[in-house]
Amino acid sequence: MMFRSWIRILPCAILLYILPACKNESASQAKPVDTALAMSPGAKQEIILINQHYGDDSLQTMDIYLPAGRSPKRTHLMVFVHGGGWLGGDKRDFSAACEGLLRNTTFSPAFAYVNINYRLVKDGKNKFPAAEEDLVAAMNYMYAHADSFLVSPSSALIGASAGAHLTTLIAYKHNEQKNIKCVVSNWGPYDLARMYKEGSSGVPELMQLVLGATPAGNPEIYAASSPVTYVSSDSPPTFLVHGRQDTLVRITQGKELDSALSKYKIDHVFYTFDGYHGYSTDQVANDAADKMFNFIAKYTK
Repeated sequence: MMFRSWIRILPCAILLYILPACKNESASQAKPVDTALAMSPGAKQEIILINQHYGDDSLQTMDIYLPAGRSPKRTHLMVFVHGGGWLGGDKRDFSAACEGLLRNTTFSPAFAYVNINYRLVKDGKNKFPAAEEDLVAAMNYMYAHADSFLVSPSSALIGASAGAHLTTLIAYKHNEQKNIKCVVSNWGPYDLARMYKEGSSGVPELMQLVLGATPAGNPEIYAASSPVTYVSSDSPPTFLVHGRQDTLVRITQGKELDSALSKYKIDHVFYTFDGYHGYSTDQVANDAADKMFNFIAKYTK
């Protein structure tokens, strides 16, 4: 499945952007520690929590990167959601990026990083809304433990491809507490019925696997799982990225969401580039990352 071959493009772009400012600590030094240590009163050292469970399934885990010198007033959450066509991918795709950001003095201690796994569709199981429910549960876990972790619940979400679909869906549909301050969405699908109709070879079959039906057979699940359905005047600021020649998730997806956000006068950026389902050059990746992180900084003050 082509979705899986592009899942590392965004993490590599982030590493490219932050590498010059990173300290020399090796990313391989990340080790799981006891949650109680991170939650102990006055804990200010750098802590990395690996495979923290927010549910009972083996895939309902996340990694949490807490910077030294953090505090509830100054340290926000930057949340990463991997892609992979809802069938594959893993939070490992963003691990090196999160560890690099943690040790980058430009970003720490302004941010703690959360890297989420979610249930994947397999053997007819975990169809939608399973992944959506997992993202809601993971975010609620972080909100509930924010004080103990000595961080703010204010969040910026970043996703790529299927992960971009999930981050925008959560940001527009499940942000009742207004903790999600902005979302960065890289080449995501936002109207799943349109995705079914306009997708390249194999995409209609993928959508049937993920949603359990065609748009004609169950239009309700397609609408309920489409981020564009939930855009409103309360939607958080959004940074959209899309390749103009993308044949997997066509740029019409980005244009539709751009129009919906404009209709409701939501602050947003629609960043397009010459390329396909992923950044085309290092120059484009660096430029997009610079704008992306400045956007996040603006809305998580």
